[in-house]
Amino acid sequence: MSTKLALSCRAILFILIIFLTAPCAFAAEAEIQPTGEIESSEANDEAIEKLRRMTPEEIKALDKKLAEALILYYDRNFARALPIFKEIAGRVETMDIMFWIGTSAMEIGKTELAIQKFQKMLSIDPKLHRVRLELATTYFKTGRYKEARRELEIVQAAVPPPGVQKNIDNLLAAIEERTKKVFWNARASQGVLWDDNVSAGPDERNIEWGAGTLEVAKESAKLRDEASVTTAMGNILYDIGEKNKLMWNTAASFYNLAYFQQTKFNYMAVDITTGPWWVGRRAILKVPFGYTEAEYASDRLSHTYHMDPNYEYHFNQYFSLKGLYSYGDTAYYPRGNSGLNNIRHRFELTPSIYLADRKHILSATTGYENSNADADKDSYHGIYHALSYFTRFPTNTEFFLRYQWTRKKYDGKALPGYNWDRVDQRDGFIAVLSQEFLENFFASFAFNYTDNSSNCELYDFDRITYTINVGCKF
Repeated sequence: MSTKLALSCRAILFILIIFLTAPCAFAAEAEIQPTGEIESSEANDEAIEKLRRMTPEEIKALDKKLAEALILYYDRNFARALPIFKEIAGRVETMDIMFWIGTSAMEIGKTELAIQKFQKMLSIDPKLHRVRLELATTYFKTGRYKEARRELEIVQAAVPPPGVQKNIDNLLAAIEERTKKVFWNARASQGVLWDDNVSAGPDERNIEWGAGTLEVAKESAKLRDEASVTTAMGNILYDIGEKNKLMWNTAASFYNLAYFQQTKFNYMAVDITTGPWWVGRRAILKVPFGYTEAEYASDRLSHTYHMDPNYEYHFNQYFSLKGLYSYGDTAYYPRGNSGLNNIRHRFELTPSIYLADRKHILSATTGYENSNADADKDSYHGIYHALSYFTRFPTNTEFFLRYQWTRKKYDGKALPGYNWDRVDQRDGFIAVLSQEFLENFFASFAFNYTDNSSNCELYDFDRITYTINVGCKF
């Protein structure tokens, strides 16, 4: 080989050897050095033989292409670097070229090509732990968790440095999280509520009614009181089939409102809901069905069978659209309330906007509800619209705000002697500020304002409640 050719060969190999001092993507994230280096091998020996058979002009052209590809590679412009590396590999392929092709392919989502190159390198030299880590990372990204774990355990067996071991532990923990079959959470809270209208009654006890005056019973008029509020909820999610495909969710909730003086208005509800979830890359379909038991004034009030299928599709990271249909069949225990027995249908559509990595969520809801009760005066249909905003601060503080406007038209007259079908229009505001502390605890403050305007003055009322809660979650 001529002196000029030998110098050119050494030049290209010198450029290739840059790889030995450049950390791979996996190692760079952890700011550690790899456990193995890509040294001269059969593949490199074969490449040198090919270089010997090239003219100086051909080698110079390869040098130029390699320099261009490396500039793009280290600028993280992998999509443009990959075809140049592949072109070079068509002429001469070293272990370094294989690695650059593999990492570039992995970065732009061409995972099969990346896996092919990493596997080829390991078949030549199984001790290339650096390459094995990249292969494990690629397997992880494609959901091939069993293969990823196998490659990581091989590197672990070689007793890598602490920095590399920490990185391996992090990826193993991520694999464990993604391959879990059962997920659960629970939370409970205890609070105090201040209520300026316990009965949701009218402001005045004497209401003009036709030619006379209707006097509202004292206990049905506007009453103020404080109450104890106890809540508990939890759910268990089981992954039935392939990861994030078919899942089954079961949830339970408990709510108890106990007034200190006006105990007649105490309320308690227990709900159990279960059903399948179908989870895709962008969409989730939930079909929950459940049972609710309610008590009022410490007596059994009603039970409800309900089903609430909903479907949400995420068009991109910033926007989603959710549709919901809800069916409920409620029966009341006291015979005197049999007219309240009803079947309810609700349809709802909610677009949502996600900003700043979901730190800010804006939602708008429009819906229609129809309740067919045994008594016409308790049957209604209506529409509602709502706007909500949620944000989470770096201090683990959450804030939620919602406004809802509702219009209900009843099928019958409110009371004998009333000549018009009842129509109600309601404005509601909810604001909740919550603060997490000591990892598993939280405190919250909630404000709720309701203003109900009706063409039947008996049902005109406004109500304000304040609630302070302290609870724990797991």
